[in-house]
Amino acid sequence: MAESSEYLREIESLEAQELRRPLAIVGFGGWIDAGYAATGAVRYLVDHLEASRIAELDPEPFYAFTDTRPRVSHPSPGRREPVWPKVEWFAVHMPEDQAHDLVLFTAPEPNLRWRGFTTVVLDVFQKLGTDTLVSFGAVLAPVHHRATPPMRGWATTDNLRSLLRRRQIGSGRYEGPTGITTVLLAAARDRGLPAFSLSTSSPSYLTDMPNPRASAALLRMAGEIGTIQFPLSDLDAESLVVAERIDQFLAERPELKEAVDRLPYTAEETPASSEYEPSEPPAELPSSAAVLQDLEDFLRNLRRDNGGSTDN
Repeated sequence: MAESSEYLREIESLEAQELRRPLAIVGFGGWIDAGYAATGAVRYLVDHLEASRIAELDPEPFYAFTDTRPRVSHPSPGRREPVWPKVEWFAVHMPEDQAHDLVLFTAPEPNLRWRGFTTVVLDVFQKLGTDTLVSFGAVLAPVHHRATPPMRGWATTDNLRSLLRRRQIGSGRYEGPTGITTVLLAAARDRGLPAFSLSTSSPSYLTDMPNPRASAALLRMAGEIGTIQFPLSDLDAESLVVAERIDQFLAERPELKEAVDRLPYTAEETPASSEYEPSEPPAELPSSAAVLQDLEDFLRNLRRDNGGSTDN
Protein backbone atom coordinates (compact mmCIF):
# COMPACT_ATOMS: atom_id res chain seq x y z
CA MET A 1 0.00 0.00 0.00
CA ALA A 2 2.83 2.38 -0.87
CA GLU A 3 0.59 4.91 -2.60
CA SER A 4 -2.22 4.68 -0.09
CA SER A 5 0.13 5.24 2.86
CA GLU A 6 0.80 8.74 1.52
CA TYR A 7 -2.84 9.82 1.25
CA LEU A 8 -4.71 7.51 3.61
CA ARG A 9 -5.36 8.31 7.26
CA GLU A 10 -6.34 5.38 9.44
CA ILE A 11 -8.65 6.66 12.15
CA GLU A 12 -8.81 3.17 13.61
CA SER A 13 -6.38 0.36 12.90
CA LEU A 14 -7.55 -1.53 9.83
CA GLU A 15 -5.87 -4.73 10.98
CA ALA A 16 -7.71 -4.59 14.31
CA GLN A 17 -11.23 -4.52 12.81
CA GLU A 18 -11.63 -8.33 12.67
CA LEU A 19 -14.61 -8.18 10.34
CA ARG A 20 -16.49 -11.34 9.35
CA ARG A 21 -16.36 -11.83 5.56
CA PRO A 22 -17.34 -8.20 5.07
CA LEU A 23 -19.57 -6.98 2.26
CA ALA A 24 -18.23 -3.64 1.03
CA ILE A 25 -20.95 -1.21 -0.09
CA VAL A 26 -19.87 1.75 -2.22
CA GLY A 27 -21.79 4.91 -3.08
CA PHE A 28 -20.24 7.62 -5.24
CA GLY A 29 -21.74 11.07 -5.55
CA GLY A 30 -21.99 12.93 -8.85
CA TRP A 31 -23.03 11.79 -12.30
CA ILE A 32 -24.06 8.27 -11.20
CA ASP A 33 -25.98 9.37 -8.10
CA ALA A 34 -29.33 10.62 -9.39
CA GLY A 35 -31.68 11.34 -6.52
CA TYR A 36 -28.72 10.79 -4.20
CA ALA A 37 -29.82 7.18 -4.31
CA ALA A 38 -26.34 5.68 -3.99
CA THR A 39 -24.82 8.01 -1.41
CA GLY A 40 -28.16 8.21 0.39
CA ALA A 41 -28.24 4.43 0.77
CA VAL A 42 -24.74 4.31 2.24
CA ARG A 43 -25.39 7.27 4.54
CA TYR A 44 -28.60 5.65 5.73
CA LEU A 45 -26.63 2.59 6.87
CA VAL A 46 -24.02 4.80 8.52
CA ASP A 47 -26.76 6.61 10.45
CA HIS A 48 -28.86 3.55 11.34
CA LEU A 49 -26.20 1.00 12.18
CA GLU A 50 -23.36 1.18 14.68
CA ALA A 51 -20.90 2.35 12.07
CA SER A 52 -17.39 3.42 13.04
CA ARG A 53 -15.44 5.76 10.78
CA ILE A 54 -12.16 3.92 10.32
CA ALA A 55 -10.32 5.75 7.52
CA GLU A 56 -10.39 8.78 5.27
CA LEU A 57 -8.53 9.82 2.13
CA ASP A 58 -6.91 13.17 1.44
CA PRO A 59 -8.98 14.59 -1.45
CA GLU A 60 -6.19 16.85 -2.74
CA PRO A 61 -4.65 14.39 -5.28
CA PHE A 62 -7.94 13.15 -6.71
CA TYR A 63 -10.29 16.12 -7.00
CA ALA A 64 -10.29 19.32 -9.04
CA PHE A 65 -11.79 21.73 -6.53
CA THR A 66 -13.10 24.00 -9.31
CA ASP A 67 -15.34 21.06 -10.32
CA THR A 68 -15.96 19.29 -6.99
CA ARG A 69 -16.02 22.39 -4.87
CA PRO A 70 -15.55 22.51 -1.10
CA ARG A 71 -18.47 23.91 0.85
CA VAL A 72 -18.36 26.72 3.37
CA SER A 73 -19.45 26.36 6.98
CA HIS A 74 -19.93 28.83 9.83
CA PRO A 75 -18.75 26.97 12.94
CA SER A 76 -19.01 30.08 15.11
CA PRO A 77 -19.94 33.78 14.71
CA GLY A 78 -17.49 35.56 12.44
CA ARG A 79 -15.77 32.35 11.25
CA ARG A 80 -15.97 30.80 7.78
CA GLU A 81 -14.36 27.41 7.20
CA PRO A 82 -14.05 25.30 4.04
CA VAL A 83 -15.45 21.77 4.22
CA TRP A 84 -13.48 19.60 1.82
CA PRO A 85 -14.96 16.68 -0.15
CA LYS A 86 -15.06 13.63 2.10
CA VAL A 87 -13.74 10.21 1.14
CA GLU A 88 -14.56 7.92 4.04
CA TRP A 89 -14.65 4.27 5.09
CA PHE A 90 -16.87 2.94 7.89
CA ALA A 91 -16.96 -0.49 9.52
CA VAL A 92 -20.07 -2.18 10.90
CA HIS A 93 -20.04 -5.30 13.05
CA MET A 94 -23.39 -6.88 12.24
CA PRO A 95 -25.28 -9.22 14.61
CA GLU A 96 -24.07 -12.81 14.68
CA ASP A 97 -27.14 -14.05 12.82
CA GLN A 98 -26.06 -12.03 9.75
CA ALA A 99 -23.76 -13.63 7.20
CA HIS A 100 -21.43 -10.66 6.80
CA ASP A 101 -20.12 -7.59 8.51
CA LEU A 102 -20.02 -4.40 6.46
CA VAL A 103 -17.52 -1.93 5.09
CA LEU A 104 -19.23 1.26 3.93
CA PHE A 105 -17.53 3.68 1.56
CA THR A 106 -18.76 7.00 0.24
CA ALA A 107 -17.09 9.73 -1.80
CA PRO A 108 -17.77 12.15 -4.62
CA GLU A 109 -16.79 10.67 -7.96
CA PRO A 110 -13.12 11.70 -8.33
CA ASN A 111 -12.07 14.13 -11.05
CA LEU A 112 -8.45 13.01 -11.37
CA ARG A 113 -6.22 9.91 -11.32
CA TRP A 114 -8.96 7.30 -11.37
CA ARG A 115 -6.55 4.36 -11.52
CA GLY A 116 -4.57 5.64 -8.56
CA PHE A 117 -7.80 6.29 -6.67
CA THR A 118 -9.12 2.78 -7.25
CA THR A 119 -5.80 1.32 -6.17
CA VAL A 120 -6.05 3.07 -2.81
CA VAL A 121 -9.72 2.14 -2.33
CA LEU A 122 -9.19 -1.54 -3.17
CA ASP A 123 -6.07 -1.74 -1.01
CA VAL A 124 -8.17 -0.71 1.98
CA PHE A 125 -10.98 -3.13 1.14
CA GLN A 126 -8.56 -6.02 0.83
CA LYS A 127 -6.73 -5.07 4.01
CA LEU A 128 -10.11 -5.33 5.77
CA GLY A 129 -10.65 -8.81 4.31
CA THR A 130 -13.53 -7.84 2.02
CA ASP A 131 -15.41 -10.88 0.73
CA THR A 132 -17.56 -9.14 -1.90
CA LEU A 133 -17.86 -5.60 -3.21
CA VAL A 134 -21.10 -3.96 -4.35
CA SER A 135 -21.32 -0.48 -5.84
CA PHE A 136 -24.55 1.51 -6.13
CA GLY A 137 -25.60 3.96 -8.82
CA ALA A 138 -28.63 5.73 -10.28
CA VAL A 139 -29.48 7.75 -13.38
CA LEU A 140 -32.28 10.16 -14.23
CA ALA A 141 -34.99 8.55 -16.36
CA PRO A 142 -38.66 9.02 -17.35
CA VAL A 143 -40.12 7.01 -14.46
CA HIS A 144 -42.94 7.85 -12.09
CA HIS A 145 -42.06 8.71 -8.49
CA ARG A 146 -44.36 5.91 -7.27
CA ALA A 147 -42.98 3.32 -9.69
CA THR A 148 -41.11 0.28 -8.46
CA PRO A 149 -37.51 1.38 -9.11
CA PRO A 150 -36.09 -0.64 -12.02
CA MET A 151 -32.89 -2.50 -11.31
CA ARG A 152 -29.85 -3.03 -13.51
CA GLY A 153 -26.49 -4.52 -12.69
CA TRP A 154 -23.44 -6.43 -13.77
CA ALA A 155 -20.94 -8.66 -11.99
CA THR A 156 -17.38 -9.88 -12.28
CA THR A 157 -17.87 -13.58 -11.41
CA ASP A 158 -20.07 -16.36 -12.76
CA ASN A 159 -21.69 -16.89 -9.36
CA LEU A 160 -22.67 -13.25 -8.97
CA ARG A 161 -23.86 -13.06 -12.58
CA SER A 162 -26.07 -16.06 -11.88
CA LEU A 163 -27.54 -14.36 -8.79
CA LEU A 164 -28.34 -11.28 -10.87
CA ARG A 165 -29.92 -13.33 -13.66
CA ARG A 166 -32.16 -15.16 -11.21
CA ARG A 167 -33.56 -11.77 -10.26
CA GLN A 168 -33.87 -10.74 -13.91
CA ILE A 169 -31.22 -8.06 -13.51
CA GLY A 170 -29.25 -7.34 -16.66
CA SER A 171 -26.87 -4.64 -17.81
CA GLY A 172 -27.66 -4.07 -21.46
CA ARG A 173 -24.90 -3.45 -24.01
CA TYR A 174 -24.34 0.27 -23.61
CA GLU A 175 -20.99 1.59 -24.84
CA GLY A 176 -19.94 5.16 -24.15
CA PRO A 177 -18.88 7.45 -21.32
CA THR A 178 -18.85 5.64 -18.00
CA GLY A 179 -18.42 6.27 -14.29
CA ILE A 180 -15.86 5.43 -11.66
CA THR A 181 -17.74 2.25 -10.70
CA THR A 182 -16.80 0.60 -14.00
CA VAL A 183 -13.14 1.32 -13.33
CA LEU A 184 -13.39 0.17 -9.72
CA LEU A 185 -15.11 -3.12 -10.53
CA ALA A 186 -12.74 -3.87 -13.41
CA ALA A 187 -9.78 -3.36 -11.06
CA ALA A 188 -11.48 -5.55 -8.42
CA ARG A 189 -11.94 -8.29 -11.03
CA ASP A 190 -8.24 -8.10 -11.92
CA ARG A 191 -7.40 -8.60 -8.22
CA GLY A 192 -9.75 -11.55 -7.86
CA LEU A 193 -12.13 -9.65 -5.57
CA PRO A 194 -15.74 -10.62 -6.43
CA ALA A 195 -17.79 -7.52 -7.21
CA PHE A 196 -21.12 -6.45 -8.64
CA SER A 197 -22.97 -3.23 -9.26
CA LEU A 198 -26.60 -2.29 -8.81
CA SER A 199 -28.15 0.72 -10.47
CA THR A 200 -31.66 2.13 -10.57
CA SER A 201 -33.51 5.11 -12.03
CA SER A 202 -34.78 8.28 -10.41
CA PRO A 203 -37.53 10.49 -11.93
CA SER A 204 -36.11 13.03 -14.35
CA TYR A 205 -38.57 15.66 -13.08
CA LEU A 206 -37.10 15.42 -9.56
CA THR A 207 -33.63 16.70 -10.34
CA ASP A 208 -31.31 17.31 -7.40
CA MET A 209 -33.81 15.81 -4.95
CA PRO A 210 -33.16 12.92 -2.53
CA ASN A 211 -35.03 9.77 -3.57
CA PRO A 212 -35.39 7.46 -0.55
CA ARG A 213 -37.45 4.98 -2.59
CA ALA A 214 -34.50 4.39 -4.92
CA SER A 215 -32.06 4.10 -1.99
CA ALA A 216 -34.31 1.51 -0.34
CA ALA A 217 -34.53 -0.51 -3.57
CA LEU A 218 -30.75 -0.64 -3.89
CA LEU A 219 -30.28 -1.71 -0.27
CA ARG A 220 -33.05 -4.31 -0.43
CA MET A 221 -31.55 -5.96 -3.51
CA ALA A 222 -27.99 -5.83 -2.16
CA GLY A 223 -29.21 -7.42 1.06
CA GLU A 224 -31.01 -10.15 -0.87
CA ILE A 225 -27.93 -11.01 -2.92
CA GLY A 226 -25.56 -10.66 0.03
CA THR A 227 -27.88 -12.52 2.45
CA ILE A 228 -28.03 -9.57 4.84
CA GLN A 229 -31.19 -8.06 6.26
CA PHE A 230 -30.96 -4.29 6.54
CA PRO A 231 -33.26 -2.26 8.83
CA LEU A 232 -35.16 -0.33 6.17
CA SER A 233 -38.36 0.64 7.99
CA ASP A 234 -37.33 4.28 8.48
CA LEU A 235 -36.27 4.60 4.84
CA ASP A 236 -39.52 3.03 3.65
CA ALA A 237 -41.51 5.40 5.86
CA GLU A 238 -39.63 8.39 4.44
CA SER A 239 -40.33 7.10 0.92
CA LEU A 240 -44.07 7.07 1.59
CA VAL A 241 -44.07 10.55 3.11
CA VAL A 242 -42.10 12.04 0.22
CA ALA A 243 -44.35 10.34 -2.36
CA GLU A 244 -47.47 11.66 -0.64
CA ARG A 245 -46.10 15.18 -0.53
CA ILE A 246 -45.14 15.03 -4.21
CA ASP A 247 -48.69 13.86 -4.97
CA GLN A 248 -49.97 16.84 -2.99
CA PHE A 249 -47.71 19.21 -4.90
CA LEU A 250 -48.80 17.78 -8.27
CA ALA A 251 -52.50 17.85 -7.35
CA GLU A 252 -52.25 21.64 -7.25
CA ARG A 253 -50.72 21.71 -10.75
CA PRO A 254 -53.03 19.69 -13.05
CA GLU A 255 -51.00 20.08 -16.25
CA LEU A 256 -47.81 18.85 -14.63
CA LYS A 257 -49.70 16.04 -12.91
CA GLU A 258 -51.19 14.91 -16.21
CA ALA A 259 -47.73 14.74 -17.77
CA VAL A 260 -46.24 12.89 -14.81
CA ASP A 261 -49.11 10.39 -14.69
CA ARG A 262 -48.34 9.32 -18.25
CA LEU A 263 -45.01 7.93 -17.07
CA PRO A 264 -44.53 4.18 -16.33
CA TYR A 265 -45.59 2.93 -12.92
CA THR A 266 -43.78 -0.42 -13.08
CA ALA A 267 -40.22 -1.46 -13.72
CA GLU A 268 -41.35 -3.69 -16.60
CA GLU A 269 -42.70 -0.65 -18.45
CA THR A 270 -39.51 1.35 -17.97
CA PRO A 271 -37.32 1.60 -21.08
CA ALA A 272 -34.23 -0.55 -20.63
CA SER A 273 -30.92 1.22 -20.30
CA SER A 274 -27.49 0.37 -19.02
CA GLU A 275 -26.20 1.23 -15.61
CA TYR A 276 -24.58 4.44 -16.73
CA GLU A 277 -26.52 5.39 -19.83
CA PRO A 278 -27.73 8.95 -19.36
CA SER A 279 -31.44 9.47 -19.95
CA GLU A 280 -33.05 12.69 -21.17
CA PRO A 281 -36.29 13.99 -19.63
CA PRO A 282 -39.33 12.93 -21.70
CA ALA A 283 -40.43 15.54 -24.20
CA GLU A 284 -43.95 15.83 -22.77
CA LEU A 285 -42.74 16.90 -19.32
CA PRO A 286 -42.39 20.62 -18.60
CA SER A 287 -38.76 21.56 -18.08
CA SER A 288 -39.42 24.97 -16.57
CA ALA A 289 -36.66 25.85 -14.12
CA ALA A 290 -39.21 27.74 -12.05
CA VAL A 291 -41.44 24.68 -11.64
CA LEU A 292 -38.50 22.45 -10.72
CA GLN A 293 -37.16 25.04 -8.28
CA ASP A 294 -40.62 25.26 -6.71
CA LEU A 295 -40.67 21.50 -6.18
CA GLU A 296 -37.09 21.45 -4.88
CA ASP A 297 -37.93 24.13 -2.33
CA PHE A 298 -41.07 22.24 -1.34
CA LEU A 299 -39.20 18.98 -0.71
CA ARG A 300 -36.28 20.71 0.98
CA ASN A 301 -38.69 22.26 3.46
CA LEU A 302 -40.28 18.83 3.94
CA ARG A 303 -36.92 17.33 4.87
CA ARG A 304 -36.27 20.16 7.31
CA ASP A 305 -39.72 19.73 8.87
CA ASN A 306 -39.03 16.01 9.34
CA GLY A 307 -35.78 16.73 11.14
CA GLY A 308 -33.54 15.57 8.31
CA SER A 309 -30.51 17.29 6.86
CA THR A 310 -30.93 19.42 3.78
CA ASP A 311 -27.27 19.04 2.79
CA ASN A 312 -26.24 16.38 0.30
